[in-house]
Amino acid sequence: MTKITLLLTVLLMTACLSGFGQIHRIGGGVTFSSGAEFNYGETGNPGVVLKTWLALNKASTLHIVPSVTAFNRYKLETGYSVLTNLMFQGDLDFQYTLFQEGTVKAVAFGGANATYLNSDFEPIIVTGNETITDESDFAIGGNLGAGLELRMAPKWDFNISGKYLFSKYSQFIISVQGVYYFKSRRRSYRR
Repeated sequence: MTKITLLLTVLLMTACLSGFGQIHRIGGGVTFSSGAEFNYGETGNPGVVLKTWLALNKASTLHIVPSVTAFNRYKLETGYSVLTNLMFQGDLDFQYTLFQEGTVKAVAFGGANATYLNSDFEPIIVTGNETITDESDFAIGGNLGAGLELRMAPKWDFNISGKYLFSKYSQFIISVQGVYYFKSRRRSYRR
């Protein structure tokens, strides 16, 4: 649990550093993962993602994008035991706008990933030879991906993206998000 707290603290501190970038939008949405095997079980779907964008250049084509994702729990009840797996992820990506045409923008991104898995095993009937126990793990890795940003309204966008995670728990992740602009779009893109 302290690793999750540390991860969230680092991501929030990164998001609050306005000396090198300007936070001008925040997004949240649903994410789907191909999943990972952990402690004789799987990880759950879907997940909830929260992210923000820090513009690094005046044209707003280069961003640092910190995000946090919490996936739905995976629960397996066998009648003899209950296994519950939880997965949390934090990403710190560099995002670059490849092209923009009207209300559609294509982006590519890559960066670092931290994955925390927690498994809770509860035997209902104790047999004495259980091979599963409580377990937790923390893994560091990287990711590469691409996505589309679609303009929906003056202060709202709709994003869809896909990325592949390279780590001990490699997986493919698809995200769908609604994005809110704190300032008007014109001021956000042209500081």
